[in-house]
Amino acid sequence: MICKAGINAEYGDKDRVQKVGANAAAAEWLLKNGGSVKGLGSGSWISDYNGITACYKPSFKIAHIEAVDADITSGGCEHFKGLNHLRSVVLKGCVNVGDSGLQMICKHCFQTLEVMDVSGTSVTCSGLNYVSMLPKLKVLTYSERLKSSNEKLHKDAIEKIQESNKNLELNSV
Repeated sequence: MICKAGINAEYGDKDRVQKVGANAAAAEWLLKNGGSVKGLGSGSWISDYNGITACYKPSFKIAHIEAVDADITSGGCEHFKGLNHLRSVVLKGCVNVGDSGLQMICKHCFQTLEVMDVSGTSVTCSGLNYVSMLPKLKVLTYSERLKSSNEKLHKDAIEKIQESNKNLELNSV
């Protein structure tokens, strides 16, 4: 698959991160690949690359990501590194995001992530285990198909997630 931004397969442009910062580089990547971002304390979404200038302010911190049916891959999820204020991420329908992408998101954003939607992705029951790394997660939405793919793995993953976070709201769609 050819990526719109050309840097989706790996965290490819470290020079860009050094030049503009992790939040602006991630915003560029997300917007180029069909996603939207919302900054901490901002009331509006940035979904058009023409609005990217707001992301270059040193005070801009990504708090919310929405990438519905976007051209996001697991390898591209390295862009979540340095997003220390991310509260919610919606990857609904991003079929090229699988377990390794979810692992990267959980690794990089475990201290702040509260809402996650991985429905319609390629995340498996095994991948859901990474969600137990997210102590502040309040809502998780995932694909109903995981229930039918392997009932025991599904049950084990959900039990592990609920054990690590008793107040988590789980939604299967």
